Amino acid sequence: MIRLDLPREPHWLDLPHGVRLYVRPLDTATDAAARAAAAADLRERGQDVPPAAAKYSWRLGQAKAALARALGQLTILDWQSVLLADGAPAPVTGETVALLMAIPDIATAFLRQIYAPLDRLAAEGEGCGAVRSGTSPAAPGIAVGAGAADATAADVAHT
Repeated sequence: MIRLDLPREPHWLDLPHGVRLYVRPLDTATDAAARAAAAADLRERGQDVPPAAAKYSWRLGQAKAALARALGQLTILDWQSVLLADGAPAPVTGETVALLMAIPDIATAFLRQIYAPLDRLAAEGEGCGAVRSGTSPAAPGIAVGAGAADATAADVAHT
């Protein structure tokens, strides 16, 4: 079962240091566009680009920084408590978003919060998938003689 309760309207995210970001909701198209922009940025810098299917690899190291910049530039509509060097409120521009996302704890909190609704949705769906024995809650086992004592490739890899 999956609950379709993803945000549909722009909303505020509360980040460290009193920073608040007003963001458009994250959808598949925006996520794909951000990953494509981040991949291009990484290639330009001579960095490794995680495979598209490696969802969480994008939240590590240089890939995380590139993804935070790209996603911020696509989703941030407004903000509070973001100031220029002279103390004046910073306008939301591609350059100022990149500067904000260069702050590690801001980028980390931003990615965690912008992806939180999608992560919750994925976690809900995980309860309906196949179980370790190869059966699902809705179907009986079909492997005669297979039991919990049988080692799987994952078990062998961890020994």
